[in-house]
Order: sequence, then structure tokens, then C-alpha cells
Amino acid sequence: MRTQGKAYRKGSGIEGDFDVIVVGSGMGGMGVASALAKNGRKVLLLEQHNVVGGLAQSFERNGYRWSVGMHYIGDVASPHTMTRKIFDYATNDAIEWAHLPSIFNRMDIGGRQYAIPAGIDAYREALAGWFPDERSAIDRYLELVGEVTRSSPAYFALKAYPEGQRPAQLQEAAQPFFRLARRITLDVIGELTSNAELIAVLCANWGDYGIEPSRSSFAMHAMLFKHYVNGASYPIGGGEAFADAMVPIIESAGGLVLHSAPVEQILIEGGRVVGVRLGDGSTVTCRTVISNAGLHATFGRLVDRQVAQSYGLAEKLEQVRPTGTVVGIHVGLEGSAGELGLEPANVWSHPGTDFTANLAAHKSDFSAPFPFCFVTFGSAKDPTWDEKFPGRSTIELHAFTDYSHFERWENTRWMKRGAEYDALKEQIMERLLAELYRLVPQVKGKVRHVETHTPVSYGTFLRRERGEILGIEGSPSRYAQEWLGAWTPVPGLFLTGQDVTNDGMIGALFGGIIAASAVLGKDLVSEIRSREQAVPALTTGE
Repeated sequence: MRTQGKAYRKGSGIEGDFDVIVVGSGMGGMGVASALAKNGRKVLLLEQHNVVGGLAQSFERNGYRWSVGMHYIGDVASPHTMTRKIFDYATNDAIEWAHLPSIFNRMDIGGRQYAIPAGIDAYREALAGWFPDERSAIDRYLELVGEVTRSSPAYFALKAYPEGQRPAQLQEAAQPFFRLARRITLDVIGELTSNAELIAVLCANWGDYGIEPSRSSFAMHAMLFKHYVNGASYPIGGGEAFADAMVPIIESAGGLVLHSAPVEQILIEGGRVVGVRLGDGSTVTCRTVISNAGLHATFGRLVDRQVAQSYGLAEKLEQVRPTGTVVGIHVGLEGSAGELGLEPANVWSHPGTDFTANLAAHKSDFSAPFPFCFVTFGSAKDPTWDEKFPGRSTIELHAFTDYSHFERWENTRWMKRGAEYDALKEQIMERLLAELYRLVPQVKGKVRHVETHTPVSYGTFLRRERGEILGIEGSPSRYAQEWLGAWTPVPGLFLTGQDVTNDGMIGALFGGIIAASAVLGKDLVSEIRSREQAVPALTTGE
């Protein structure tokens, strides 16, 4: 397994002085470290796993490669979009993108098929073709999505300011966002139409933000729609391309990126951050620490419990919840994607239109159908794949589940979880392969390698608290937390990643830009979006 950075040697300590320590090397950690390095800061980036990148990583086995959590990215086809500008900034223009065909998602709802096209006009007409009596509802739905997305930049800009110091003009500009963020997705759409099939099609890729429409904020739903409305792209080389691009930027500024370096505690003394303690007991001093470990891990595990209580952090954690979790398989096939007829489009499969009932049935009985299955074809998306892996292809399938079915194994060791767990994994593999053969029948007989993962796999390799696939869930409660941003109540401690902004890869990277802005006291967002007027100067975090 290839990785950027260097391995930490336990017990040897870390030499040198650093301006900033970043805990966790996912997209939010790499993004903030890269942005700070580009502004002259010497950063120590620490990753507990033996591969840098978090879910933005790849792994190889038996001549196959899979990208763990990076399956498609929206809004990067044009170099003029803000999303593309952020990626270009953080990577020094190093990422090459393969743009997917117009049909980038296929929805299978109770066996009925819907091919989702790129472009808002094409999408509008596709929906009207499937549901000709619902044109007014479709138009109003798209108007509401526009209200959210036009006001979202102001909302995100607020995240770079400490609570109580946020500019009034930004608060005012964000009001349309807040109004719709307070509302449930299903309630908003349900006021427009009673057509259960249309509602299901509009919400079929809710797995992209990890919380079902009956509980998600309409703002979360709308931002996800906007992200993909003009189609999707894939980084050439897969998920590892991001670490390949950003780690050298960090190192070129005198920084250090270490994997196999678990942080056990963020040290707070005299009312402020003073550094971190690693798993081997060694410490590194620094007056600025940025956590990409996630909100619950940061306040619930990395910060001493008594200290967390003294700052009111424990109470804050009760206001938000982690997203849901999945089981899945990584499949290696004989034959190229072209030979097997594999297309770049993802497939979202649901057993029926009532997503809430599907979830409830599976939660009470693991043998009930999975609430959704997501099938993705990385080898069909990467135009360089066949050069590196001739005659082979890969598929990943992830299925939503409930963590309660796996809770009993959360403190067990990898590869030593016992016969009952191994039998459950075998059952999961058989169920998911059966779904794969239903959706992609031509691959039956071509499978040569299968690996199964469960929610406890996310705990082992990513230290996720409850196997969550993303960050904190995008519920109305999340968007009501005015304290939630890059700043924390602890002087010198900042947050980065998707918990700062929004769930997903671009949310994590954008969270890194917001966190870097807070630390630098510099408006990087407006600098990157150079054609727009800058927001007021930020309070420095140094």
C-alpha cells in the first residue's frame, strides 16, 4: 500500500518547531495544512492510520485498486466554479479531472429505472417526462433549491468568525438559507407534491449526505443537488491523487506529514492549547492545534473530559449527531470495464419509495432489505485505469445499515472479531453480490476478488465513533448551532473538515479553507473567489 508522508517511529519523538499541528489527514486536514503552508506556516500533520488521506485514499489488493470514500465530485467541470477553484488552490492545480458522461446517476426504485442527466434544464425535462402532471411542483422545487444555494455563501462565510463576532451583513444575507435549513426535506417537498414516486426520485441519492429525507435539513438536500446539477467528475488516479498533490505542498514549506502517529490527547493548560500527546506518550508543543478528527472525537475523546465540561463542550455535542453507516464490498473483476460493459454512472437502488419505512424495517431486522445500495465503478471513471490494470476492473457497493447491528463488536480487534462476526460478513457479502448481479448481471462469473467491510471497519481504520460514513448529520438541528464553525471556545483550538461546513469531500476541503482563514485572520475564500467582493476582515486566530 502506497502513501505520502513518512512513518512515525514510536518512542522517538518529533523534532522541530511548528506553527500549527493538524490532527487527522482526511480532506479537511490536508486542505487546511496545504492552505496554511501556502501562507508560510510550518505545519505538522498527524495521521493515526498507516495511509495518509482519510477517506480520500486508495488501497490495492491482488492487483486491484479501490478508492475508499471518493466516488464522484460535482461542480469541477468548469475552472470558473468556486468548487474547482478551491481544489485548484489546495493542490496547486495538480488534479486532472475526468468528466463523467451526461448520465452520471441511475436510480433504481422498486425495480423502476430513472437515468439522471446533467444540466438543470435537462433534469427539469427528464422529471417532467416521467411525471407530466407535476411540472409546477418540479419548477417550485428548483426555485427553492435556488433560494438555498444563492444564500449559502454567506452562511459558510460566517463559519470563519468566532461566535459573537459575526458581521451583521453576512447574518442578513444568510437568512434565506437559515429559513429553509430549519425545515425537513420531506416536509418541504411534501408541500409541493403528494406523488411518492417523484419524491423518491428527487431524494434517491440521500446517501451522499448520510441522513434520510424524513430527518434531513432541506438546505443540506438543496446544496447536494446544486453540487451535482451540472454533472460529476473523477480525479484521474483515484482518491490517492489528493494526497499526492497536497502533501508535497505542506512539506515544501518546512512542514512534516506523519502517518502511524495517533494523537491521544489535545493538551490544554492555563486556559489554552499547548500541544498534543501521541499514543506512545510523547508530546509535541504548539499553541495552535486544528482537529480534523470530527466534532465528537475532538470534544468527546481528544479533549480531557473535565476540560471539555468546563468549556461547555459536552453540552454542545448533545445538539448534533453523527451520520449513519454502511456495510459494503470491494469487488475485483476479470475483464476491463469496456469488455464488461461497465459505465461510469453510479447506481442508487432502493427497495421502495417509502424510505422511512425501509429504514425502520432494516433497523428492527437486519435480514430486511438494506434501505439503499450504492454501486460505483471507479475503473470505468478513470481513463488511465487500463494502462495500470490491464484486463481488470473494480466495483464498490455500499449499503446503508444501522449501527446497532454491529455495536457488540466496536471494541474488538481487526481480524480477531470472532466466528459470529466472520459469519455475518459472509452473509453480507452474499447479499450484496446478489444485489450486484441484479443490477449489473453481466459481471456474474467474472468476480475474482471480494472484500467486505462493516461499520466497525470505519472505527478501526478511521477512528469513527459509531462507524459514521460522513461527519455530523445534516439535520435542522445542525444548522441551528451558531457556535459550530472553525473556532472553538478553547483558545488555540480550531476545527476543520466537514463538521465545519457540510458533509462530503468538497465540504471537508471547504472546511479546511474556512479553518485556515480563521487561523490566519485572512479571508482566503474571497481571495480564491477573486472576482467577488471580500467579506470583512477576519479576527486572527494566532
